[in-house]
Amino acid sequence: AWLRRQRPVRLCWSLPLCYLPGEYLLPFIFPWYYANSQYWVIPFVQVTELGGVSLLGLLLLMVNGALYDLLEGLVTARRLLRRALLVALLVPALAAAYGLVRMHQVDARMAAAPQLKVGMVEADVGIWEKEDPRKVDDNLVRHQRMSVELERQGVDLVVWPETSFHAPVVYARRRGEREVKRYRHIPRDVDWLPPAAGPVPEHAAEDRRAGVSLRQRVAPQRGFATPLLFGALTVLPNPANDSPRHPGLDVFNSALLLDGRGRVLGATDKVYLLMFGETVPLGHRFPAFYEWFPEAGDLTAGERMQLLPFRGHRLGVMICYEDILPRFTLRVAPQKPNLLVNLTNDAWFGKTAEPYLHLALAVFRTVENRLALVRSTNTGVSCFVDANGRILKQTSLDGAETLVETVPLLEGTTPYQVLGDWPAWGCILFWPVWLLLRWRRKKRKKRGRS
Repeated sequence: AWLRRQRPVRLCWSLPLCYLPGEYLLPFIFPWYYANSQYWVIPFVQVTELGGVSLLGLLLLMVNGALYDLLEGLVTARRLLRRALLVALLVPALAAAYGLVRMHQVDARMAAAPQLKVGMVEADVGIWEKEDPRKVDDNLVRHQRMSVELERQGVDLVVWPETSFHAPVVYARRRGEREVKRYRHIPRDVDWLPPAAGPVPEHAAEDRRAGVSLRQRVAPQRGFATPLLFGALTVLPNPANDSPRHPGLDVFNSALLLDGRGRVLGATDKVYLLMFGETVPLGHRFPAFYEWFPEAGDLTAGERMQLLPFRGHRLGVMICYEDILPRFTLRVAPQKPNLLVNLTNDAWFGKTAEPYLHLALAVFRTVENRLALVRSTNTGVSCFVDANGRILKQTSLDGAETLVETVPLLEGTTPYQVLGDWPAWGCILFWPVWLLLRWRRKKRKKRGRS
């Protein structure tokens, strides 16, 4: 309103200039934007490969502003604003046309690309069951039994969700060592997690009755020899870490990729930790903060996301809410992943709308990067999303499920990966430039009067 009082400006231009800067400069733990509401309008979503969610938001705001300008012209009996009408009709038409053409082109690329058959395990382990010492063994058995089913379907890779491996001890070999040893946690520099030899029981109690060794019971791969990607907490000794929770140890929220023999092909750590969930801001400087948030963890952030090599291709793994952060995938893009994978656990929120909202925000990463997304969750919603942003298959929030799909392994660079959110930053930079020009104009007027 202030801008329009200074100089008559149509809302189709002023609305994006005012709205986008506020949307992108206002800090959020879980960033979401106006344009995220259009995740289901697939043709319109295609423009995000050019300028991210901010470009789609810019177009939406222009159209809404133009519709208001038209309505204002009709109510005030002014002449019909031809420019506003053009914006209201032309912008969505051009966006839809661009989207339909690009979808056809990307469909052809996906069909010609190498394919990977992926199977996901959603074991439906509730947030309280996950850390219940009486249920930890059965939780692992549940994941293993469902993985055996996936192997029978001929999948190339089995995927478990974030921190799904929660055994109280682990038998592993560290990098540079020859022997397998027993550890309380998975070492961050692990290079082998030996598979178990025997079959998977119906229930963990059967193992105890049969006298199966602990080493066999806690192996991630048991009853199946398909490569496995899974989430777990890993540790690395660090005498300099004065953590109130675990001094002398760095604890990471990690994803590990094993081949069929349990050898670690690669591992990566979560970079963006969840505030007040996985870390407390300034907690190391003021340890009392951890007393205020007794349920908060004290994890160490990874320095950067490491691509995981798999059969000559590269998997870009995002952990937890990293899949809703456009800036994170922009950091990953220069490494040239062929497939995006998200391991997450939305069980904290129960059977609410949150898992679906999380999914809606994540869909845009596929089009921004023109890569397929494999999204593995603990209690839902797990899904496969193609490089056009279409949700191909998804699970529900009820019960344990498996999901299988063949996904393309794509290559290429999008304008968004190079330019980022240029529409948002353009609108932000408009204001200091406009204020500077306005100040100089006023200064020249004063000189002219004197």
